[in-house]
Amino acid sequence: MPKRLRQSRAMRTAGLVLLFALVAVIWVFYLFPMYWLVTASLKSRPDLFSMPPKWFFSPTLQYYLNSFQNEEFTRAVRNSLFITAITVICSLSLGSLAAYAFARFKFRAATGLGFSLIIARMVPPIVFVVPLFLMLDRLHLRNTYGGLVLVFTAFNLPFSVWMLRSFFEDVPIELEEAAWIDGASRLGAFLRIIVPLTAPGMAASAVFAALLAWNEFMFALLMGGPNTTTLPVYLSGFMGEHGVDWGGIMATATITVLPPVIFAMLVQRNLIKGLTLGAVKG
Repeated sequence: MPKRLRQSRAMRTAGLVLLFALVAVIWVFYLFPMYWLVTASLKSRPDLFSMPPKWFFSPTLQYYLNSFQNEEFTRAVRNSLFITAITVICSLSLGSLAAYAFARFKFRAATGLGFSLIIARMVPPIVFVVPLFLMLDRLHLRNTYGGLVLVFTAFNLPFSVWMLRSFFEDVPIELEEAAWIDGASRLGAFLRIIVPLTAPGMAASAVFAALLAWNEFMFALLMGGPNTTTLPVYLSGFMGEHGVDWGGIMATATITVLPPVIFAMLVQRNLIKGLTLGAVKG
């Protein structure tokens, strides 16, 4: 074997080893906090505060049992699931119709209106706290599901519209025209032709809308109340003036992470397709 060829193969092998090592370091960097979160939720109180930290210990489910036996926790889980589900449905329903209008109808203010949507989403949310608080208070929507869904949907819509618009533009209009010839209305063609063809984009938008609604803290804290407490707000209650219940925080945080992960896994195939298709649009 020529010396130059052996050197080339050795360099290629060394490059692959370095690449795998870099990927491993990145994975450890991102997964270690999750590992620490889960293991801390399974430790007893003495193990949790032991120094140096214990890597091998007898796991306990006491913190999880305490959480599920707490009525406030179960109410927060129900509130988060309900508010997130309704927010996703509203965001996709309204966002898909608005995105379809931007993709199919050409009108003079389309560009300005489209940019105004994304600019409004780029403004720091804290700017809208006082106006939204006063508006919801006047409408008697504070501490209600409707008020939180309205606020969460309003902040999700710009992202949903811009993400779905590119998918709708890639669907040939000839498919809709064929449906119109067969007697379908514009709305019927949209529901029967456009929506199934853009299912990956819908799935990707649904995941991001769910994550934004599920993890929202500031508006849920300020616009909500005892009846509409969500999991992020409930988590903040573990930090009291007399100390921090670290075991309870770790167990509750682990439970809080699970629903978005499960939802993303359920729509994983369409999610990957949607993100891939969106990445190659020019």
